[in-house]
Amino acid sequence: MQQLTFCLLLILLSACSSNKQAGAVYQTRFDFSQVKSYSMHNRNSDFVVLQSIDYVTRNSIEIAIEQSMEKQGFLYSNLDEADVIVSYHLISKKRKSLSQYNKSVLYCSYCLRASNWQSETKNWDSTAGNLIIDLIDVQTQRSVWRSVYPLNIDIQDNSRQMNNKIKSAISLMLALYP
Repeated sequence: MQQLTFCLLLILLSACSSNKQAGAVYQTRFDFSQVKSYSMHNRNSDFVVLQSIDYVTRNSIEIAIEQSMEKQGFLYSNLDEADVIVSYHLISKKRKSLSQYNKSVLYCSYCLRASNWQSETKNWDSTAGNLIIDLIDVQTQRSVWRSVYPLNIDIQDNSRQMNNKIKSAISLMLALYP
């Protein structure tokens, strides 16, 4: 009986400790090898107003993006000089907010079935609390790469725990850059 209890406990622990996998889709017609620089929308832009993310969370996300992009050798540039724009969205319980965000980055989920998109995973989940990162082509103002990952931020997380979750998620997501 003790062995059975131990085995059940071991199975439960291993199920809880399994890491979720980041997913990504991207436009195969876009030449990712030419991307050397990136930028993000200014804080006071209409684009940023779409999201109701508190300042601390927004700051954590942007710093993590900058650190991860720098590790991969990308240079931060002014918005009008960048090769791509990095955009993000924290999915809320309001479905309309995700729809508005998708329209703003010209992301079409139906287009994924077309032959010009490549998917690294089939695990797409638009659950509240998941983070989306898009790379937007500055020429077309259209998303050419997207990654989604669950942040799993708990109300009881302190700022360090929240920041670590954000940094880890963004690192995993941007590691999928083609």
